[in-house]
Amino acid sequence: MFDIFAGFTASLLAAMGVGGGGLLVIYLTEFVGMEQRTAQGVNLIFFLCASAVSLAVHLRKRRLAFAHALFFAIGGTLGAVIGCLIAGRVGNTVLRKGFGILLISAGAVTLYKAVS
Repeated sequence: MFDIFAGFTASLLAAMGVGGGGLLVIYLTEFVGMEQRTAQGVNLIFFLCASAVSLAVHLRKRRLAFAHALFFAIGGTLGAVIGCLIAGRVGNTVLRKGFGILLISAGAVTLYKAVS
């Protein structure tokens, strides 16, 4: 039951633009005991589902620039494939440290923008 609550909370935060996917990875690795690589894979699936819903909403409201969407879809797909290939070759410790650095960097940038 707690897993459902955690998934719902991550979805809600992601919908608000907070970055629920990052929190989902932390939850899966620290509280569920999932390996970092697996948790990041689950996060990718989570992101694909959230993106599909977001795309449907924007299409329905006719607020989608197709040229931009195509550009980001191609870039995102290439980035995901390259990221998966790299993640498959590095150890779990490297993935955990890289993810931690990413979260700290994102938090620092967000804090800097909020303060300035």
